[in-house]
Amino acid sequence: MAFITIVLITGPIWAKPVWGIYWTWDARLTSTFVLWLLYISYLLLRTLVEEPDRRALLSALFGIFAFLDVPLVFGAIRWWRTQHPAPVIMGGPGSGLEPTMRAVFFFSVLALHALMVFLIVERYGLEKLRMELDDLRREAEVA
Repeated sequence: MAFITIVLITGPIWAKPVWGIYWTWDARLTSTFVLWLLYISYLLLRTLVEEPDRRALLSALFGIFAFLDVPLVFGAIRWWRTQHPAPVIMGGPGSGLEPTMRAVFFFSVLALHALMVFLIVERYGLEKLRMELDDLRREAEVA
């Protein structure tokens, strides 16, 4: 959620000087915005449904449905020629990064994956504490 929010905030900041407009409703931007809305909907669903089994089932079903937008976001730049430039990575003949940029790119990818692993581990610990708290609350209600 944090990363896609950053993309949706910084993208228009970069777009204004280049294209003269903050936002256009082209396929890539719209599909990314829809993905962001789906993420928010998923988090709301996880928060609003109180029964754990029902929450797990509904969240899993919604997560599968919401994932359908991921390939759409990835393919939008290749399928519909809009304001965005052609893909640089895996873009076909004549595309690619200059060697120094490639090294920086892959270093950044590695750093973001390390951050992702850290955040997942921290989230797992938080969820474990939350479940322990729920168990203690149930035990207190019974007693």
